[in-house]
Amino acid sequence: MARWLAPLGLGLTWALTLWVYPRLPEKIPAHWNALGEVDRYGSRLEVFLLPLVLTFLYPLLALAPRLDPKLRGEAPRAWPWLEAGVVWTLAFLQGIFLYATWREVQGRPFPLGQAFLLGVGLCFLALGLLLPRLSPNYLAGVRTPWTLESPEVWRKTHRRAGLVFALLGLLAWAAAFLGAWGVWLWLLGLVLGSLYLVVFSYLAWRKESPGP
Repeated sequence: MARWLAPLGLGLTWALTLWVYPRLPEKIPAHWNALGEVDRYGSRLEVFLLPLVLTFLYPLLALAPRLDPKLRGEAPRAWPWLEAGVVWTLAFLQGIFLYATWREVQGRPFPLGQAFLLGVGLCFLALGLLLPRLSPNYLAGVRTPWTLESPEVWRKTHRRAGLVFALLGLLAWAAAFLGAWGVWLWLLGLVLGSLYLVVFSYLAWRKESPGP
């Protein structure tokens, strides 16, 4: 079932974009600032940017396990879910962008930042469930010199990463209701969480392989 989720997300992204495109004016809102205000207008052709990126990215995701020496050509069982997560996250962002654009064209501003954080929160909660199930590889996960060196350090770090990502997901949901400061609060949490996992992987490696 999981292997069909990514192509389904890609197809729905294109279907939605092609349906909305002829209904948009030649010039559309193309960028929003941290306050959710439109700060740039562009051609309606820009709505195809994310679907095109996704169209090139998906085959690379599908091919990647065959190129990873650690995987020996066999994708981990969690890999189809990872592919689906990436595709559906970008599909969600495209849907939010199209809806926000449509609302702005109609003169009805849309809280884009809030919707973005709610979507990001859902994505990080899903990653929190997925990361502990990801086997060692060079392509995805918490790839530090120490997790790639030791399968046991990889396992411990990704169990901890599952918790960190789940907390970041909850933080994104809370930040969605804090206005413009919410985005910066979540970004700070993301930086601190990432640094914590790097340090954790190093300490786990030191504990496993104590130096002289």
